[in-house]
Amino acid sequence: LMVAAFPVSALEDNPVKQQIQQDRAEIKEKRSAVRTEIKQKREAFKAKTQERIDALKKKVGEQRAKNIEAFFARMVTKFEAAVDRLGVLADRIDSRLDKLSDGGKDVAMAKDKLTQARAKITVAEAALSDAKTKFADMAKGNNPKEAFKAVKILVNGVKEKVKEAHKALVDVINSIKGVSQ
Repeated sequence: LMVAAFPVSALEDNPVKQQIQQDRAEIKEKRSAVRTEIKQKREAFKAKTQERIDALKKKVGEQRAKNIEAFFARMVTKFEAAVDRLGVLADRIDSRLDKLSDGGKDVAMAKDKLTQARAKITVAEAALSDAKTKFADMAKGNNPKEAFKAVKILVNGVKEKVKEAHKALVDVINSIKGVSQ
């Protein structure tokens, strides 16, 4: 095995070695240029992605707002129908009380309870109209999540008022059962 030793100075003067060093330097420059270009493309992509995300959030926010409005509209329709039914029921009860009174029955206590029930129906109607005005104010807000929470609170308040009115009418009906016998 024969090993030849070349002097170091001879390698530095070697044109192949110099060419390799030049090629390496060029490759390093190209790599750094490519890396810089890739970083720029990534940043541009991130910016475009953020724009798409913002647009999607806006679209989803608009959809949420529509869903909240639809929910509230359904609840309003439901509660208006319930309040109307309670009013009709109160009228029928009043008619029944008049018939019992004409028959000589004592219906003063039932009439008082009916008056209280009508007052509760009026309170339920007022709560519903108040909820409508508050909803109109809330619909102008930018945060649909908070708006939906507030709408649910309003709806639950109206629901409780309607339940109280119904309960009062049931109480009137139960007091009539005692008188009519």
